[in-house]
Amino acid sequence: MPDARRSLTTTAALSASVLAWAGSLVASSQPLQVFLDNLSWSIAMLWSAWACWTARNAATGTSQAVLQGLFQGAALLALGQMAWNLQVAVGWNPFPAPADALYLLAGPVWALSLLRALRQHLPTDRVWPLALDFGGAVLALLALTLVIYVPGGAIPSVWAGAVLVAYPVSMLTAAFVAALALVASGVRFTPSHLLVGLGLLGYGLSWMRWNLLTLENAIVPGMVFNLSFSLCGLVLGWGALGLRFEPDPDPCYRRRCERALSWVPLASMSMAAVTLGLLMLQVPRRGLLGVFVFAACMGVLLLAALRQVLVLRLSDRMREAEAAVLRNEERLYRLAHYDALTGLPNRRSLEDALQRAVADAERLPEGPERSERRVALLFIDLDHFDQVNETYGAAVGDALLVEAAQRLQRSVPEGALLARLANDQFLLLLERVRTKTAVAQCATVVSDVLAQPWSVGGHTVQYLGASTGISLWPDDAQDATELMRHALAAMNATKSAGRGTYRFYREEFTQLTRDRLALRQRLRDALARRELSLVYQPQVDREGRAVGVEALLRWSPDGKPVGPDVFIPMAEEMGLIPAIGLWVFEEACQQWAHWRDQGLRPPVLSINVSTLQMREPGFVQALRERAAQAGVPPQQLVLEITESQLLDESLYAMADALRQAGFQLSIDDFGTGHSSLIKLRRLPVSELKIDRLFVQELETAAQDREICSTIHALARALGLAVVAEGVETESQFHLLLAMGCERFQGWHFAPALPPAALASAWLGPAGGGDESPEPSPEPMPERGAPSQAH
Repeated sequence: MPDARRSLTTTAALSASVLAWAGSLVASSQPLQVFLDNLSWSIAMLWSAWACWTARNAATGTSQAVLQGLFQGAALLALGQMAWNLQVAVGWNPFPAPADALYLLAGPVWALSLLRALRQHLPTDRVWPLALDFGGAVLALLALTLVIYVPGGAIPSVWAGAVLVAYPVSMLTAAFVAALALVASGVRFTPSHLLVGLGLLGYGLSWMRWNLLTLENAIVPGMVFNLSFSLCGLVLGWGALGLRFEPDPDPCYRRRCERALSWVPLASMSMAAVTLGLLMLQVPRRGLLGVFVFAACMGVLLLAALRQVLVLRLSDRMREAEAAVLRNEERLYRLAHYDALTGLPNRRSLEDALQRAVADAERLPEGPERSERRVALLFIDLDHFDQVNETYGAAVGDALLVEAAQRLQRSVPEGALLARLANDQFLLLLERVRTKTAVAQCATVVSDVLAQPWSVGGHTVQYLGASTGISLWPDDAQDATELMRHALAAMNATKSAGRGTYRFYREEFTQLTRDRLALRQRLRDALARRELSLVYQPQVDREGRAVGVEALLRWSPDGKPVGPDVFIPMAEEMGLIPAIGLWVFEEACQQWAHWRDQGLRPPVLSINVSTLQMREPGFVQALRERAAQAGVPPQQLVLEITESQLLDESLYAMADALRQAGFQLSIDDFGTGHSSLIKLRRLPVSELKIDRLFVQELETAAQDREICSTIHALARALGLAVVAEGVETESQFHLLLAMGCERFQGWHFAPALPPAALASAWLGPAGGGDESPEPSPEPMPERGAPSQAH
């Protein structure tokens, strides 16, 4: 407090107190006592108004609005005191008088300013319940005041009685509203708030006592009681100097204030009950006043009931709003953490769970227990799913994804987390895995359930299957991010190796991935760089004569051969197959024509064709034109199409068109595509090629012998020729001969040869007999895995 304001405050307080005390000492001079009392009151009330004005100018926001109301009320009291002084000076002292009007306005002004400030800090749904609380409290206070403060003596008029009641009620109401406003606004109590409340309360009690003494003609100047008015003004002004009306941001304090407010209706009803009890004891004083008090008490009960009903309705709405918020939160959570199509957890959920699983495993103590508990991540990718979407549309593709998710959910171990990553990719998280064998068994189940026939939307989708990559913590990765990256690398390696199975991650996969990226870049320019070439593997009859050759594609960038099982799938992914396949067809036709022009007898030429080529516009016409340019009759060309591709019903029309153009059609890799007899009968093919997988173990596996024998019987029934691929031993050859096989292909007869080597070893002159040169009896060096046909 600045020195000047401190000095003025001290002076005013001492002056008002000394003047009131001096009035009690000069009992012999009543006019002097009246003068000293009025002067004490005037100094206190004027200083109170000045203090409120000073504090109001220094405050901001809501505090300024409250202090403005306090100043206006204090100013009304000061003006009333000036009017009272004037009335005393002229000897005119009616009741009610102009001074009373000014005095009585102070209480309502204080109460309204506090309510306006309170309204700024209340949400809309709190206004009416709080208004009912305030109304009930005011009515209860009014009724209690009337019972306690029943004016005795003769009341001059109704107006005089109303004024006598209005004095204490208005001042006490202002004090009560101030207390409730502080609690309702969440303002933290300070000594300044206490002083302002004591000032308001003191004014109400002082006027109550003053009016009673006036009616009893007991008011005399110079009484010690007269000092109370001066003290109330001083206390009010002193509190205003430090008053602040800003809500406390502490949520705990705000909740305590809310709990305190919930007791206001009970306090009001208790006050009303006490009032009714006191009214019953005042038997002689019943009458109109008793009726009014009783009505006020009933009003308190009614307002409390209305308030309770309103609060219950608000509570119901709040519960409904909270339920809606919870529903929205749950919906948002599901949208953020679950896949909308399959209902499985999405990538975000999986990554969170993977982080937790790795962290939990890391916290395990060192020792055998930790080494036996691994975290396994299986990266599952459906094979050929893009073809399903292209053939049947996105709706069938979505239904197939839902079916795949349901199959996986039914087959995965209990406690495993299955998530959909994107499109046709799924992730399976296994925790506390003790052995790799357990993971392998799980991956086998996944492969089996996804390899079963699919029937979605009335369509039959054959051979979807899935490729799975497996990464283990801590064997293959040190954290969750690396674990997922290595699982993806393992899955890509699985696809490169032939799809439909699973593979564990190994360190060499990292280098393999880098090499594949380099190969992909190099493969784009393979045709332009003339790095592609064709080799030819003969097909022989039972006597070992060449009756056909198959053109096989080879790629040797920088003289280093790359296996067809590596670059052919890569070319499919990059969309290069149509261009490469057309080059293969044209190059093979030109080679056939070259053999013919050399005077040799070229055999039937088999050329592999991809489904991607067959879906190209003008495919049949392009083949016819290139065959015609080379002078190759279409009947001398056999187009080999894998079983799983040719059984696609959308390609039936293309197969018929190729057949009508004169080309022969062969089903390559027969036995791996689950053909149906009806489809085989409808297909315009003339040849079946038994897949090398069934020939490799023909000598030891009775089941493979049964399969090969069945294929021969089926081919005879359908009038189709049979070619056995991958014949590598004399024993295999004789077993196939016993089954009635007529044509053979494999390393037992010859590897894939360059054109010149094939011509010199296997092609006879065009005018020669039926005999072909005998194949070289010496085996080719480095007999590894049979060459791929693609």
